[in-house]
Amino acid sequence: MLLKFAFQDFLDDRRFKNTTKTNIRNYQTLLGEFINYCIDNEVVNVEDINYSHIKQYLWECQEKGNQLGTINTKLMRIRVFLNYMVECEVINKNPAGMVKRQKEDVDINVFSDEKITNVELLQKY
Repeated sequence: MLLKFAFQDFLDDRRFKNTTKTNIRNYQTLLGEFINYCIDNEVVNVEDINYSHIKQYLWECQEKGNQLGTINTKLMRIRVFLNYMVECEVINKNPAGMVKRQKEDVDINVFSDEKITNVELLQKY
């Protein structure tokens, strides 16, 4: 199935399932970039998308300065699209399922001993 038709079919399905307009716009933008990347790289059929195409696309997004959260969001959008293609029996297996999410640094705020002591003092009064 041609990517451009599969992409339109997917968007129509999202509309049918009452997906919010914001999410549909996100699919059009974020997933649309991947679809354009594939077509630009002569991958015009859904069946021809493989693990390497997805990894290369995400790597290029990272090189362009996309933050890890954005890259993970793009990966999630690609996965949902390809899962839909599996449901429609266009492909047998989702190649994006093997692509790992990027690890994001998590900042944990820890109270200093001084702050803990101040809180304990305040609780006494």
